[in-house]
Amino acid sequence: MYILEIMSGPLDGKTWTFENEITIGRDDRVATACITIDRYVSRKHARLWESDGKLRIEDLASRNGTRLGGKPVNGNTDLELGEPFTVGRTMLRVTKA
Repeated sequence: MYILEIMSGPLDGKTWTFENEITIGRDDRVATACITIDRYVSRKHARLWESDGKLRIEDLASRNGTRLGGKPVNGNTDLELGEPFTVGRTMLRVTKA
């Protein structure tokens, strides 16, 4: 089990738990991790999932992109536990529960 945690902004400290996959976005009808307060987060912004014991991240054609290590996420990208990434203007990280 994983924990997705917001690391900056008004929702600092907010968390969601997930087993294998979670979608991040601004619309709770399509995103499990809903960040309504950041207007730069798209309705359905990014997806995290586990594959072969590795955590992966993918931008879902969001308007403002997903950034990892200061670079845009293009396609499926490996994500290390605890490594910060940004959706819109919100910084997040994933840790083990």
